[in-house]
Amino acid sequence: MESLTKDPEIREITDTIRHRTAQGRYHISDLIMEQDGREYQFADLVMEGGGTLGIALVGYIHAMEQAGIRFLGMGGSSVGAIVALMAYSCGERTEAKGEKLATIIGDMNLGSMIDGSFMARKLSNLMGSKKSISPLRLVLFSLLSLPQLFGKLGLNPGDMLYEWISQRLQENGISTLADLNRLMESLPKDMIHRVTGAPVADYDASLKIVVADITTSTKVIFPHMAPMYWADPDQVNPAGFARASASIPCFFQPFTVEGISSLIRSKENWSKLGNFTGKLPDRVSFADGGVLSNFPIDLFKRPGVPRAPTLGARLGGKARTVTDATTIQKYVLNLFNAMRHYADYDFIAKNPLYRHQIAHISTEKYHWLDFEMSPEDKLGLFREGVLAGYRFLESFDWRQHKELRAAELAMYQTQ
Repeated sequence: MESLTKDPEIREITDTIRHRTAQGRYHISDLIMEQDGREYQFADLVMEGGGTLGIALVGYIHAMEQAGIRFLGMGGSSVGAIVALMAYSCGERTEAKGEKLATIIGDMNLGSMIDGSFMARKLSNLMGSKKSISPLRLVLFSLLSLPQLFGKLGLNPGDMLYEWISQRLQENGISTLADLNRLMESLPKDMIHRVTGAPVADYDASLKIVVADITTSTKVIFPHMAPMYWADPDQVNPAGFARASASIPCFFQPFTVEGISSLIRSKENWSKLGNFTGKLPDRVSFADGGVLSNFPIDLFKRPGVPRAPTLGARLGGKARTVTDATTIQKYVLNLFNAMRHYADYDFIAKNPLYRHQIAHISTEKYHWLDFEMSPEDKLGLFREGVLAGYRFLESFDWRQHKELRAAELAMYQTQ
């Protein structure tokens, strides 16, 4: 498949972004770098989970990169975590990642990720279908898939997803966390503060993947909390972090790690990193990070007025919608959505200025479990991400945002 970035409509938008960038239109951050006569600006990025809708996140990244924006810290839940990991693996912080990511996503065989039994695959595809489904057919496939659900706790093993992530990392020379750390630890050497001109070499830039440890009810941030689960985290394949974060309940089987209670310094690590002081399990199961926080915009929260913003990419419209719960299916879905969004909505309500840092990508026409997505829908999602990035660039005012943050800080200090 030809790269998604070659689409004429997308090229028109990105040409406009580059033209306005050359005119000095977009000011996003105080962390900058001059290279080859061009200014690069640096920010952090948090991406929302949303299954196959994650293709739109790649479009957003591509649009922002056309404005010379590069990301230092990156994180997210579920597919947001996968995209963050993929982006990190594609090269140094100063390199644009969107073009390469677009090719990877465009060529991805989504259908191969559905790797359960025949009946499990049928039910999985029904769950993601945009067509009306016969209730009788749905009930039949559900009943025939019960052994998979009750025995394995998920329709699909998720092995193909793990292998796909692992292969993409290996193509970029990454087989272990140690390989990835070499990229994460290298900040741009010539990065300075826009206002003071002082060199910046102390910025905490990292990868943050949100995962739900459902054995101990722990919100896990990988790779930071990896010592809780592995004796030698540096030798762990980072693909496991992303696979764990994308363990959609009932859809993919939980990602598991064993031998935890026998680890050296296990109690110390669990107390220090996870604030857990109970009896340690020998085996832990991980579920989708979105179960606890589907849009963890607080991942890079820093005190005071920031030198760079934490940008957010959300999958869906700005408005929260009203949905009835008159059937058991709707009741369960609404309950699940309430749980996975509560923490994020609560944080934004308490920190309203974060609303200005978030781009909302229109994805209402697409289904988040559509693993049989057509090339046209892939392109459509990517285009929506590019559009959302362009609209954000046109609306975000970094100078005004800093003034609002300073005023907010002053208000709290006088209380």
